[in-house]
Amino acid sequence: MTLIKKLKTIIPRENSGSVSSNRFDYQKNWAICKLIDLSKKTDFLLVFEFYEDIIVFDSSDNPNVIDFYQVKTKEKGKHSISSLLNKTKGSSILGKLFANKINFNDETSSLNIIANCDYKLEPKEGEVLGVKICCSELSEKEKKKIAESLSEELSITWLKEYFKTLFFEKSMLTIEHHTELTQQKLNKHIEEEFNDVKFNPTIAYSTIFDEIKRRNNIEKSLTSFEELIEYKSISKTEFDNMIKVVGSEPKRIQDLKSDIINRIDAEKLPLKFRRFFKSNWSDFEVEYLKPNNLLFKEIEKIISQKVNENEDVLEDTLINSMNNILNIVIKEKVVKEQPIFDENLIKIMILKDICDGE
Repeated sequence: MTLIKKLKTIIPRENSGSVSSNRFDYQKNWAICKLIDLSKKTDFLLVFEFYEDIIVFDSSDNPNVIDFYQVKTKEKGKHSISSLLNKTKGSSILGKLFANKINFNDETSSLNIIANCDYKLEPKEGEVLGVKICCSELSEKEKKKIAESLSEELSITWLKEYFKTLFFEKSMLTIEHHTELTQQKLNKHIEEEFNDVKFNPTIAYSTIFDEIKRRNNIEKSLTSFEELIEYKSISKTEFDNMIKVVGSEPKRIQDLKSDIINRIDAEKLPLKFRRFFKSNWSDFEVEYLKPNNLLFKEIEKIISQKVNENEDVLEDTLINSMNNILNIVIKEKVVKEQPIFDENLIKIMILKDICDGE
């Protein structure tokens, strides 16, 4: 049975993650950092709140391998084998994590606990534990504790090779400063991808974070791998495109803004219009940079179509041209009935399309 077929038959356990994730931004920030690390690979698919907090497939169209990640935050103290094996409501943290190996024995590459705190673990003799610790590096006493507890909890026969699959990793993100640290890492990544391009770090971070939050919080029951891709995942291609948009588009949009202001001044348009444009442009910019702002994109498409079809109403001034196109666009059903974007934003979208196409 292929991995994609298995995904249809193995139902994820009940998980409060999607419900509680609105309160836990740490996990989303860790996902951004993971996406940055994964972007060096030729392909991947990172999935939110499906089987685990995060899972990563080796391919976005025909996966064969999965890595599972539980992201844990702890305000004080350390994680130990005993705490990770402690049963709450019949299951332990390691028990829930290792159940994925049972369900996907051949496909599981690794099972990972990601924590903001240190671990209290006993290494085997001569071993120095690093930031990422494999269970095979632990003492025989620690390994015996894991094997006996999980054998009983999951009713399985423990095999020695299972130790090579389990990892404990301390994240670089602290609980106090995970947002700032993630933004720093994202900024560095964008700067490496786009040399000498000025971008807005705040907009770049919030754009990507909001998209991850949207996908992380979707609670739709998924019936196919295609739905998993559409609603709960980010592929390498998608992430690269997101970085391209937040890294290079802001410069182009800012240049366009300057061009429009210069034209407003050249046409000696009223100061009130200039103020209107500048005060509403930032709202447009935020919406424009959102990667999956579907309603916005649909209205953009309508505006572009109407401008191309009605060039005869583009008059000598931006004000008149904008208002003429607005009178046509607001008659469209999608624009007229949508409750989100006000007329001022629609006007700015029209101005952008008129001037961007010249």
